[in-house]
Amino acid sequence: MLDIRSNEQDESGNTVLTLDMPALRTHPEAVAQALGTRDVLHLEWSITNGDHEKHGELEVSELPLVLRFERGTDPDGAWELNVFGIDATRRRPLWKQLIWIQPNLRVPPEHLAHLAEKFAPIYLYSDQERYFPVSLQTLLASDVIRECDDALTLRTFFGREQIPLRELHTWLRYNGNADYLLDYGFFSMRRSIFAQLGGDPWKSTIYWSYLEDPNSDRFFLSYHQIYAYDTKTGLARLTGIGPHVFDRESMVLVFDRWDHPSAMIISGHLEDQQIFFPEKLKVWSQGRVRVPFDDPRTLKLDSHPVIAVAEGSHALYPTSGVYQLSLLRELAGYLHHDVMEQDGARPGPLRPDQILTPPQLAGPLPSYDLRRLGLHRLSSTLKPDETDYDGWSACLAFSGYWVDVPGTRNARFPPFTSKVMGIRSWVDGAYGWNWDDVPDRYHRNNRMILNYLRESLEDF
Repeated sequence: MLDIRSNEQDESGNTVLTLDMPALRTHPEAVAQALGTRDVLHLEWSITNGDHEKHGELEVSELPLVLRFERGTDPDGAWELNVFGIDATRRRPLWKQLIWIQPNLRVPPEHLAHLAEKFAPIYLYSDQERYFPVSLQTLLASDVIRECDDALTLRTFFGREQIPLRELHTWLRYNGNADYLLDYGFFSMRRSIFAQLGGDPWKSTIYWSYLEDPNSDRFFLSYHQIYAYDTKTGLARLTGIGPHVFDRESMVLVFDRWDHPSAMIISGHLEDQQIFFPEKLKVWSQGRVRVPFDDPRTLKLDSHPVIAVAEGSHALYPTSGVYQLSLLRELAGYLHHDVMEQDGARPGPLRPDQILTPPQLAGPLPSYDLRRLGLHRLSSTLKPDETDYDGWSACLAFSGYWVDVPGTRNARFPPFTSKVMGIRSWVDGAYGWNWDDVPDRYHRNNRMILNYLRESLEDF
């Protein structure tokens, strides 16, 4: 329905966006029927970001539509495109889609790539974790997906449609309606085809992206993880209410100066959900915590922060530990038996396959592929051979809801998540993590983890 043909920057750093709506030419009767009218007099469009708006009439014969976003005048971020059909009686909504605009920015690309590699995190998993972050290509176009016969039934603007999973990556790029939901139904449980993906830590992928604060010199590097399947733990896993396909997690490094971060914003679960750690010494409901980067108690191997990943949910935490969220109790990272003895648990030694390291630390431990997500060039055009960003990010043109979870709080993928679209409030509204009231046994556990990393990687 909507083809974002190109999203490029001109010599002045302005963004030039080229949009087409082929269905207006190829299926005019279906469009009119979906609008509920036989007599569409004309079409109008508007694209807005806050108080900024561009609008006009849409002439099918003059498509594609070329829009220009002026650097320094038009804000970066998500713009909402609306197209309306106008007949003799009323103005009828035809299409709504979020479109990401991010022109050339103040930090040179080569410096961004250097920072992304220098501070790339190390991820620490439970020994029971079964799923690790995958690339968009693996998620949507791996052999498992291409060879399966499953299909999704979706409610679209034109009614209910059957979308074969092997064609999903194409459909997403051209049908990015902001109100659509990838409703997986029974696919979201244990027999999902996606449950066959992401089980090998040696084939993991981590993405990075760049955002900046327009009101200050701050900028932000985000590291994104995409998971094919979330098993959850405890009662959620046993009942099958909670596990779902597709998930995305991320952490943000906050840079107040050119070459070094001041803080990490680490997120886990939704806002307004209370999280307890440990023994209720800490409780927060912001969905993320702010951790001082240079505090000596913040676990790092050289410049690489070590992030604990929750078993089953993949939520991120600043230290290994047991966290409580409503009925969900989850272990993040690794705890030595000296820490866990109060619960009667006796976990085994830390294993190499519980750790994901950045590519520059490649050695006896699994290392991930680090790629730029490419939000600055987000369009519908698939470019799998691109080298400076992931050409499969074209699938992120779908601005609807990827994550179908119980209840009404379904979730989008980046860049249309609250933590990306509202990066300033996301960073500034985080719960302040204080290491002073964390029991000493957790600090001892972190030192043990750091020693393991140093011994494993000392020759690499």
